[in-house]
Amino acid sequence: MATNFNDLNQLEGLQFIPVNDKKVPTVKNWQSAKTKYDLSNCWGVGLVCGEPSGNVEVVDIDCKYDLTGALFGNYKRLIHSVNETLLNKLVVQKTKNGGYHMIYRCNKIEGNVKLANRNTTEKERTETYNKTYAAEVLKGAEDAEAVKIARKAKDNDKVRVLLETRGLGGQVVCHPTKGYEMIFGDLCSISEITPEERDTLFGIARQFNEVFEEVIVPKTAKIEKTKGLSPFDDYNERGDVVALLQSHGWKVVGNKGNKTVFLRPGHTDAASSGNYDHEKGWFSVFTTSTEFEPQKAYKAYAVFAVLECNKDWSLAASKLLDMGYGEKKAAEKKEYQSTRVIQSRINDDDDDLSFLATNEDYKDYLQQVRNGTLPMGLSTGIPSLDNHFVFKNGNFVMVNGTDNVGKTKFVWYLQLLAAMYHGWHGIVFASENTLGSFMRAMMQFYWGKPLRGHNSMSDAEFNIAKDFVESHFWQIKAQEDLYNYKDILNMIKKARKKYPQINHAMIDPYNSLKIDLSGFSKLNTHEYHYEALSEMKAYGQQTKFGFFINHHAVTAAARAKDGEKKYPLAPNKADTEGGAKVSNKADDFLTIHRITQHPTDWNITEVHVRKIKDTETGGRPTPLDIPVKLEMYKNSCGFFERLEFGGTPVDPVLNWHISQEPKQSKIDLDTKSTLGIDKDGNFNTFYDDKFNLEGEDPF
Repeated sequence: MATNFNDLNQLEGLQFIPVNDKKVPTVKNWQSAKTKYDLSNCWGVGLVCGEPSGNVEVVDIDCKYDLTGALFGNYKRLIHSVNETLLNKLVVQKTKNGGYHMIYRCNKIEGNVKLANRNTTEKERTETYNKTYAAEVLKGAEDAEAVKIARKAKDNDKVRVLLETRGLGGQVVCHPTKGYEMIFGDLCSISEITPEERDTLFGIARQFNEVFEEVIVPKTAKIEKTKGLSPFDDYNERGDVVALLQSHGWKVVGNKGNKTVFLRPGHTDAASSGNYDHEKGWFSVFTTSTEFEPQKAYKAYAVFAVLECNKDWSLAASKLLDMGYGEKKAAEKKEYQSTRVIQSRINDDDDDLSFLATNEDYKDYLQQVRNGTLPMGLSTGIPSLDNHFVFKNGNFVMVNGTDNVGKTKFVWYLQLLAAMYHGWHGIVFASENTLGSFMRAMMQFYWGKPLRGHNSMSDAEFNIAKDFVESHFWQIKAQEDLYNYKDILNMIKKARKKYPQINHAMIDPYNSLKIDLSGFSKLNTHEYHYEALSEMKAYGQQTKFGFFINHHAVTAAARAKDGEKKYPLAPNKADTEGGAKVSNKADDFLTIHRITQHPTDWNITEVHVRKIKDTETGGRPTPLDIPVKLEMYKNSCGFFERLEFGGTPVDPVLNWHISQEPKQSKIDLDTKSTLGIDKDGNFNTFYDDKFNLEGEDPF
């Protein structure tokens, strides 16, 4: 390894140039020259990238702009998780500002590319203003002129570059320049990596990007004028982007905060290729190997235009209008025409009229009504909820809510109550939760106690809870594969052959199911979802099998605020991802809501009953803005009624345990003290803060 600048000229295949203390080359035409420059009297030395150095390229990691302090470590960790050998092929040097250069050769390189940026902070922009102003004053500028120039500099200071490349036409200052240190490998042995490995470096780097340029409709596109909401804006609100991407071969590989993470179609060694940000409402990719451009933000309509219309924006607008998005300017909307031929099972050439109902089909129902023996819905054990929602065998129950409000765990809680009070048995598909988290939640709900920590279950209680949950619920191993709705239906049918007592299923969330159009000729995703929901509901009606199906609310719903524009409002039926077809298919429709940012009521779960198809057998929608409220105990292991207008609140699990006390007397359970009743028989909600399970989010 060279020990002084001129020694670098002895390294074959590499081009070095002198640079000044501003890192600027002091020679001309250096980008393409192959010259042994005199390096004896320069401040530092630069390594020329590109062809003069045998296709050298550098990933420049600028840690001085990293607000987390973990950029380099996280970047290395992600590279290693995808390719365990790649890091060992890179020469790495540390820069004088605490950044890093990853150096390699590749037969596929390009000019300098910015891979990841972040928005400039207001503090940084103020610093830019102050420095610019001071510099202009020092040069003799008048105050007004200095202010003008400084303001312009501040306005233009929009981003900080975190990761970028130096390739064709670029150079990097290198060791042994003062402040630069080789920490892995040396310039004598720069390895060549494959284009695929280079794509890995770039793709992972782009995951740190926080600044995206939104893809917009070209001015040349001919878009039909509409009366109100445009088809693009409407699709942004109601379109199912996740499902659309899945229908084109993109695979959901996980969730990260508000983002659904995807892997592109085709062969790739990458762990992910892009993500859909539900909060911001856009899709972005990390790779150049797709029809989408990296570093661009694609709104829902733009994703549709790319995938369904080959970037023909006019065609995309027309298709979306025909699918019911937006409102045409004409008085009469064009009916949506299906793109497939619908086959009928009914032969209109024979005399078979068995499809017409006769007295035998409804006489029993009429007699039950007259006798007052019509089966009513079953109690949830929560009086305030029973006024609006009850359990009904075979009902198709849809549930929506925004992210992180606890809709999954609340539906689990309802399932547990159905098992306790009525002996229901369920099968659960929860793709966003582990098998263990379901068991833990249900066991903790069973006793109102945590598995560990303060006032945790005894061994006897642990075993009783585990046996109860395992004897009433079966879980589909959702993490093992991506399943479509037919897969889930067939799993249910197979499970019921062995366990006929299973009478309902929970699917959470619906949009995690894979969209598989292979069996439907020319069927679009809009029609597909109608087909899926209809088939599941039909199975339930035919076999008296119920469904609880959780749906995400559209991103826009989370932005709707109360009158003070302080807290988010509960979404409505129409705010469900997938649009009106979801609520149309539902027998019962619930919205689960929680104001997570509220300083005192963050643990209050609101149940808005939006639809009850059959009110005769029990239930009715809750009045507008007057939901049923349940409060979660501080130990996160149960709920009790939150009564706004007086009365004694009920804990349904407590009441069930009290009813079972003779059967459970052998375990000496102090039910009343553990589940919310003090020694005097009074309802007690004032638990010690230590009941919180080490600060973890109970929902």
